[in-house]
Amino acid sequence: MFALVLALLAILQTTAVPALNEQLEFQHNEQAQDEMADLATVIEGVAATGSDETASVSAGLRYPPRMFFINPPPASGTVRTTDTATIEIDNARATGETADYWDGSGTSFETRAVVYAPSYNEYANAPDTVVEPWVVYNRFEDARLAVTEQDLVDGRRLTLTTLRGERTTSRTDRLSIGIEPTSAPARTVTVRADGDPMRITIPTELTEDEWEDLLAAELDPAGDPDNDRYVTSIDCTQAPPAPCGRLTLTLEPGATYELQLAAVAVAGGVPEPPATYLTDIAGNATAIPETGSQKLVVQARDRFDNPVSGVTVTGSVDGDGSLRPVDATTGTGGQATFVYEAPETVDESQDVTATLAFGGGGQPRQEVTFSVRVMDIDGSGSNGSGNGTAPTVTITNVDANTAGAQDRFQVSVDAIDPDDDLDRIEFALRDPDTGTVIDSVTASVGGGSDSAAERLTAAGGDRVDEYRIVVTAVDSTGNTGGDDRTVSGSGS
Repeated sequence: MFALVLALLAILQTTAVPALNEQLEFQHNEQAQDEMADLATVIEGVAATGSDETASVSAGLRYPPRMFFINPPPASGTVRTTDTATIEIDNARATGETADYWDGSGTSFETRAVVYAPSYNEYANAPDTVVEPWVVYNRFEDARLAVTEQDLVDGRRLTLTTLRGERTTSRTDRLSIGIEPTSAPARTVTVRADGDPMRITIPTELTEDEWEDLLAAELDPAGDPDNDRYVTSIDCTQAPPAPCGRLTLTLEPGATYELQLAAVAVAGGVPEPPATYLTDIAGNATAIPETGSQKLVVQARDRFDNPVSGVTVTGSVDGDGSLRPVDATTGTGGQATFVYEAPETVDESQDVTATLAFGGGGQPRQEVTFSVRVMDIDGSGSNGSGNGTAPTVTITNVDANTAGAQDRFQVSVDAIDPDDDLDRIEFALRDPDTGTVIDSVTASVGGGSDSAAERLTAAGGDRVDEYRIVVTAVDSTGNTGGDDRTVSGSGS
C-alpha cells in the first residue's frame, strides 16, 4: 500500500503539479499584460501633465506551497528597454517664428520601447509584452497581437511621445518603474504639408496587417477632405508576416494638423533637452505712439516644442528708440521679456525692428524679429521735407466674410489733413505673427477730408487665424498717419 501511495504521489508530481503551475503562470501572464498596458497609460499621463508617476509590474511568480510535493523555484521576469530607433517627420511646416524650426525639412527623434519578458517554468509559449510609444502588443514567436488601440493618429491630431533611458531589471516579485518627464507637458504646434504630403515614420514590430486594422478608422486612400480621415496610405519596410520594421504614414495634403510631442524617461539620469528655437509670444506687428512702449515676449523651446528655462536672451533695435530687458533669462514657462521704448518724437510714422536672440544668434531659429510701428501722433513729421502737418486716418468699419474659400475684409476709413492736401490711402492685410503683407491696395483721396473703402483678401495657404489690417494716409508732401485693427480669420 505504501508503495502505491508513493507511486501515486510521483505521478501527481510529474503531471498534476506542472499542470497547476502552468495554469498559474498563464493567469500571471494575463495580469502582467494588463499591467504593461497600465504602464503605457502612465507614460501617456506623464507626457500630458509633466509630472512624475510610477507604474508597477508583477514581473515574477512564486508558487503556493503544496504538502508532499516539490515546486520549482520562483519564475522570474525581466523588464528592459530596446535599442534606440528613429522617428522621422517630413514636410511639416508651421507658421510665424515657429516656422524657423518646423520649416518643411525632415526632423527626427530617437525613441525606445519597453519589453516585459517572462521566464516561466511550465508556460513555454508565453509572449513578451511590448510597450511602444503608440501601441502595446504581445510578441509571440511567430505572431504579433495588439493589446491596446493605437494613439498615434486621431483625426488631425498627431501624438508622438519618445521613450528615453536604459534599464534591464529582473525580479521574481513586483517591479516598480518610475516615469519622469524630460520634455513635457506636450504642447500643440499647428503644422501643414509643405509641397509634398506630410509623412511620419516610426519604428514598430507590429505587422502591416495589424497596423491596417489599428488605423482602419483613420485610413482614407481617396483623400476625401470631408470625412475626417487623413491617412492616405501606410507602408512598411517589410511585408507581412514579417514585422513592419519602419511604418510610414502619408497624410492628406492641404489639411492642418495638431502635432503634440513629448519625451519621458523610463530610467533616472536622463538630461532634459536644450533650447532649440525661439518663438514670439507677444508684441509683434503692433503700433504705438511716439513716447510709448511695447512689451516684447519670446519663448525658448526645445526640439519637442516645450519651454526651456535658464536660457539667456539678448536684444537689439534697428531704428529709433531703445530696448531694455525685464526678464532676460527664461523662467519656468520658457519666457523672456523685453520692453521697446519709442523716442519722444519721430519725423513721421515709421517701422522699427527689434531682434531677440539666444546662443549668439546666427541661425534663424535662434532669433525672433518684432515689427513695431511708431506713430507720429503730434503731426510733427513731414517725411523729411519739413512741409506741413501729417494727416490722420481712422478705420471706421471692417465688414468681414470668412465663410467661403477666401477671407475677405471690406475696410472703410475716414482721413483728415489740416493742409488740405490728402493724396492717397494705403490699405494692407498683414500676418500678425510675421508682419508679412498678404494683400494691399491703394485708394486715391484729396482735399482736407475724405473717405475710402477697399477690399482686402487672403486665399489658400495665405489664410491664418488672425490678421492685422493697417491703413496709412499720405499727403502730397509725403507726410503720413496711420491706424490699424486686428481681425479674426478662418485659419485654414
